[in-house]
Amino acid sequence: LQQADLLILGGLNEDTWPPTPDTDPWLSRPMRASFGLPAPERRIGLSAHDFVQGAAAPEVVLIRSAKVEGSPTVASRWLLRLGALIGEPGGAEAERAGSLLSWRRQMDAPAAPVPAAAAPFAPPLAARPRTLSVSDIESLVRDPYAVFAKRILGLRPLDAIEADPGAAQRGTLIHEALDSFTAAYPDELPHDALDRLREHGRKAFGETLTRPGVWAFWWARFDQIAAWFIDHERARRKTIKLVAGEAAGTLSLEAPGGTFVLTARADRIDRLPSGALAIIDYKTGQIPAKAEVERGISPQLPLEALIAEAGGFEGVSAAAVEALAYWQLMGGRDGGKERDASDDAARSIDEARDGLARLIAAFDDETTPYLARPRPGAQPNFSDYDHLARYLEWGIAEHRR
Repeated sequence: LQQADLLILGGLNEDTWPPTPDTDPWLSRPMRASFGLPAPERRIGLSAHDFVQGAAAPEVVLIRSAKVEGSPTVASRWLLRLGALIGEPGGAEAERAGSLLSWRRQMDAPAAPVPAAAAPFAPPLAARPRTLSVSDIESLVRDPYAVFAKRILGLRPLDAIEADPGAAQRGTLIHEALDSFTAAYPDELPHDALDRLREHGRKAFGETLTRPGVWAFWWARFDQIAAWFIDHERARRKTIKLVAGEAAGTLSLEAPGGTFVLTARADRIDRLPSGALAIIDYKTGQIPAKAEVERGISPQLPLEALIAEAGGFEGVSAAAVEALAYWQLMGGRDGGKERDASDDAARSIDEARDGLARLIAAFDDETTPYLARPRPGAQPNFSDYDHLARYLEWGIAEHRR
């Protein structure tokens, strides 16, 4: 019952306007007729009625998409019928249609396209962070832009509403369970250590255990991890003493831009029979390759060793670090496994010390930009800031130049 001086009728493609008649897998045409149901083609007649009503406006624009998701389309039968009756437009109408198409093409085809250069992301020294964690240092090596977005712009990703627990939360819960258990029994393990660890696991998992997926998969894996952990811990504590778990540490360094503070939270620090320390990191996912640690691409454990040797961890006296190890806690058949992070811990620690000094000095230079994924062989598996960095777009633009 509404009127319009100008009406735009869009979607004039077959299967859109008119729509494709629905096929009924249960009732044939004779059966539909005997029940008094309308024929499937009735919707085409209704669509034709709507088209005629709309096309009767004082001024009408008929449009359609030549392609849908890259695939060619077929014009609506009504457009084809009109074309057959009135022929191609000519005169002023043709000129006007040509100008409209010309304007449309010019929207996507500027006369002199100039690709935008990648932004430098080089803030002044006063805006650059003077405190970074060991995980931030790894980001500074692999993806400096992530540090720029997180520490300088202060951007944080928002959690999805009612999102299911992810792999990161699973790792946090397992870390919490192991840490609370080792804190409760720092010296000797109880005879029912496995049951006690399961109790700590239930407290750590809390309400997440009410989720069927967590109970069926995560808890089953934690049960296997717990069995391996207790067996490994009993054998380890015969000669090695647990010093600290989830220990916070800091290390102050002098740099060209002023004092720089390195922070860390070590999953576990043990004291070996020789009096030296062992730095251990719990991993519920994939562990870095030794080559990545030794090349400084995954410097977390060597950097934590620097802090430990300087006495920077709370409750841990300064001592040499002789071992860097990952405990991979993924569940599965074996429950877990231990692997050295480096074949030569002392050399990795020395190289981490030198590499950290060079890295800090480089980013204390205001001309050094925070580039996105600058090293092809050392890119992170995931970043929350890739969509902001637009590194793919600018990488393609640089390649075209």
